[in-house]
Amino acid sequence: MKILTAAEACFERFGINKTTMEDVARGAAMSRATVYRYFADRDSLILESVVRRARMNMEPARAHIAQWPTLEERIVEGICQNVRRGHRDPVMHLLVSPDAMTLATSLLTTSGKALELTRELWEPILREAQQAGELRDDIDLEMLCEWISELEMMYISQERDDADALDRFREKLRQFLVPALLSR
Repeated sequence: MKILTAAEACFERFGINKTTMEDVARGAAMSRATVYRYFADRDSLILESVVRRARMNMEPARAHIAQWPTLEERIVEGICQNVRRGHRDPVMHLLVSPDAMTLATSLLTTSGKALELTRELWEPILREAQQAGELRDDIDLEMLCEWISELEMMYISQERDDADALDRFREKLRQFLVPALLSR
Protein backbone atom coordinates (compact mmCIF):
# COMPACT_ATOMS: atom_id res chain seq x y z
CA MET A 1 0.00 0.00 0.00
CA LYS A 2 1.28 3.43 -0.99
CA ILE A 3 0.59 5.00 2.42
CA LEU A 4 2.53 2.32 4.31
CA THR A 5 5.46 2.57 1.92
CA ALA A 6 5.54 6.34 2.41
CA ALA A 7 5.23 5.94 6.18
CA GLU A 8 8.14 3.50 6.32
CA ALA A 9 10.31 5.89 4.30
CA CYS A 10 9.40 8.66 6.76
CA PHE A 11 10.18 6.43 9.74
CA GLU A 12 13.64 5.81 8.35
CA ARG A 13 14.19 9.47 7.49
CA PHE A 14 12.75 11.21 10.58
CA GLY A 15 12.48 8.42 13.13
CA ILE A 16 9.25 6.86 14.29
CA ASN A 17 8.64 9.29 17.14
CA LYS A 18 9.07 12.36 14.91
CA THR A 19 7.12 11.20 11.86
CA THR A 20 3.81 13.03 11.51
CA MET A 21 0.74 12.17 9.47
CA GLU A 22 1.54 15.27 7.41
CA ASP A 23 4.96 13.79 6.58
CA VAL A 24 3.30 10.54 5.50
CA ALA A 25 0.67 12.34 3.42
CA ARG A 26 3.37 14.37 1.69
CA GLY A 27 5.44 11.23 1.06
CA ALA A 28 2.43 9.41 -0.38
CA ALA A 29 1.43 12.46 -2.48
CA MET A 30 -1.98 12.46 -0.80
CA SER A 31 -3.92 14.77 1.45
CA ARG A 32 -3.85 14.22 5.18
CA ALA A 33 -7.59 13.59 5.04
CA THR A 34 -7.00 10.68 2.65
CA VAL A 35 -4.40 9.19 4.98
CA TYR A 36 -6.81 9.56 7.90
CA ARG A 37 -9.50 7.71 5.95
CA TYR A 38 -7.28 4.63 6.04
CA PHE A 39 -5.61 5.12 9.43
CA ALA A 40 -7.31 6.71 12.43
CA ASP A 41 -4.03 7.95 13.88
CA ARG A 42 -0.26 7.63 13.70
CA ASP A 43 -0.18 4.69 16.11
CA SER A 44 -2.53 2.65 13.93
CA LEU A 45 -0.35 3.47 10.92
CA ILE A 46 2.80 2.36 12.75
CA LEU A 47 1.14 -0.81 13.99
CA GLU A 48 -0.12 -1.71 10.51
CA SER A 49 3.37 -1.19 9.10
CA VAL A 50 4.83 -3.60 11.65
CA VAL A 51 2.10 -6.16 11.00
CA ARG A 52 2.59 -5.92 7.24
CA ARG A 53 6.35 -6.36 7.51
CA ALA A 54 5.97 -9.29 9.90
CA ARG A 55 3.47 -11.04 7.65
CA MET A 56 5.72 -10.54 4.62
CA ASN A 57 8.33 -12.47 6.59
CA MET A 58 6.06 -15.38 7.65
CA GLU A 59 6.69 -17.74 4.74
CA PRO A 60 10.48 -17.20 4.64
CA ALA A 61 10.57 -17.67 8.43
CA ARG A 62 8.55 -20.91 8.23
CA ALA A 63 10.84 -22.19 5.47
CA HIS A 64 13.90 -21.35 7.57
CA ILE A 65 12.48 -23.12 10.61
CA ALA A 66 11.39 -26.18 8.62
CA GLN A 67 14.89 -26.83 7.32
CA TRP A 68 16.20 -27.82 10.77
CA PRO A 69 15.99 -31.54 11.58
CA THR A 70 15.28 -31.40 15.33
CA LEU A 71 12.79 -29.42 17.41
CA GLU A 72 15.68 -27.99 19.43
CA GLU A 73 17.29 -26.60 16.29
CA ARG A 74 13.96 -25.35 14.90
CA ILE A 75 13.26 -23.40 18.09
CA VAL A 76 16.77 -22.03 18.57
CA GLU A 77 17.50 -21.19 14.95
CA GLY A 78 13.97 -19.88 14.31
CA ILE A 79 14.15 -17.46 17.23
CA CYS A 80 17.70 -16.41 16.29
CA GLN A 81 16.63 -15.80 12.68
CA ASN A 82 13.73 -13.62 13.85
CA VAL A 83 16.09 -11.60 16.05
CA ARG A 84 18.56 -11.25 13.17
CA ARG A 85 15.79 -10.06 10.83
CA GLY A 86 14.54 -7.66 13.47
CA HIS A 87 18.02 -6.17 13.73
CA ARG A 88 18.24 -5.82 9.97
CA ASP A 89 14.71 -4.55 9.31
CA PRO A 90 15.03 -0.77 9.56
CA VAL A 91 11.44 -0.15 10.70
CA MET A 92 11.44 -2.90 13.31
CA HIS A 93 14.82 -1.81 14.61
CA LEU A 94 13.60 1.78 14.89
CA LEU A 95 10.48 0.66 16.70
CA VAL A 96 12.34 -1.27 19.38
CA SER A 97 15.14 1.29 19.73
CA PRO A 98 15.46 2.89 23.18
CA ASP A 99 13.81 6.09 21.88
CA ALA A 100 10.70 4.27 20.70
CA MET A 101 10.56 1.39 23.20
CA THR A 102 7.59 2.84 25.11
CA LEU A 103 5.71 3.14 21.84
CA ALA A 104 6.65 -0.43 20.86
CA THR A 105 5.46 -1.79 24.19
CA SER A 106 2.20 0.06 23.85
CA LEU A 107 1.55 -0.82 20.23
CA LEU A 108 2.81 -4.37 20.04
CA THR A 109 2.22 -5.69 23.51
CA THR A 110 -0.85 -3.83 24.72
CA SER A 111 -2.61 -4.24 21.38
CA GLY A 112 -1.86 -7.95 21.42
CA LYS A 113 -0.31 -7.79 17.93
CA ALA A 114 3.08 -9.09 19.03
CA LEU A 115 1.49 -12.20 20.50
CA GLU A 116 -0.86 -12.56 17.51
CA LEU A 117 2.04 -12.46 15.05
CA THR A 118 4.20 -14.78 17.13
CA ARG A 119 1.32 -17.25 17.41
CA GLU A 120 0.71 -17.02 13.68
CA LEU A 121 4.29 -18.13 13.05
CA TRP A 122 5.05 -20.47 15.94
CA GLU A 123 1.81 -22.09 17.11
CA PRO A 124 1.40 -24.49 14.14
CA ILE A 125 5.05 -25.54 14.47
CA LEU A 126 4.78 -26.04 18.22
CA ARG A 127 1.40 -27.79 18.03
CA GLU A 128 2.80 -30.26 15.49
CA ALA A 129 5.80 -30.91 17.75
CA GLN A 130 3.48 -31.41 20.71
CA GLN A 131 1.33 -33.88 18.76
CA ALA A 132 4.46 -35.74 17.68
CA GLY A 133 5.55 -36.04 21.31
CA GLU A 134 8.62 -33.82 20.88
CA LEU A 135 7.25 -30.94 22.97
CA ARG A 136 5.90 -31.54 26.47
CA ASP A 137 2.11 -32.06 26.57
CA ASP A 138 1.65 -29.69 29.50
CA ILE A 139 3.13 -26.67 27.71
CA ASP A 140 0.59 -23.88 27.23
CA LEU A 141 1.31 -22.91 23.61
CA GLU A 142 -0.21 -19.45 23.91
CA MET A 143 1.96 -18.65 26.92
CA LEU A 144 5.02 -20.08 25.16
CA CYS A 145 4.34 -17.89 22.12
CA GLU A 146 4.01 -14.89 24.43
CA TRP A 147 7.37 -15.71 25.98
CA ILE A 148 9.01 -16.17 22.58
CA SER A 149 7.59 -12.80 21.50
CA GLU A 150 9.00 -11.11 24.60
CA LEU A 151 12.41 -12.77 24.14
CA GLU A 152 12.60 -11.70 20.51
CA MET A 153 11.61 -8.10 21.24
CA MET A 154 14.09 -7.89 24.10
CA TYR A 155 16.99 -9.14 21.98
CA ILE A 156 16.04 -7.11 18.91
CA SER A 157 16.08 -3.97 21.08
CA GLN A 158 19.67 -4.53 22.13
CA GLU A 159 22.09 -2.28 20.34
CA ARG A 160 24.58 -5.07 19.76
CA ASP A 161 24.03 -6.86 16.45
CA ASP A 162 27.00 -9.11 15.84
CA ALA A 163 27.78 -12.79 15.53
CA ASP A 164 29.21 -13.07 19.06
CA ALA A 165 26.06 -11.63 20.66
CA LEU A 166 23.84 -13.88 18.57
CA ASP A 167 25.96 -16.95 19.40
CA ARG A 168 25.67 -16.14 23.10
CA PHE A 169 21.88 -15.75 22.76
CA ARG A 170 21.75 -19.06 20.85
CA GLU A 171 23.62 -20.80 23.68
CA LYS A 172 21.25 -19.34 26.30
CA LEU A 173 18.29 -20.69 24.32
CA ARG A 174 19.92 -24.13 24.15
CA GLN A 175 20.77 -24.22 27.86
CA PHE A 176 17.70 -22.62 29.41
CA LEU A 177 14.73 -22.54 27.06
CA VAL A 178 14.91 -25.78 25.10
CA PRO A 179 15.41 -28.17 28.07
CA ALA A 180 12.26 -26.75 29.68
CA LEU A 181 10.21 -27.55 26.57
CA LEU A 182 11.32 -30.88 25.20
CA SER A 183 9.79 -34.23 26.07
CA ARG A 184 12.51 -36.45 27.44
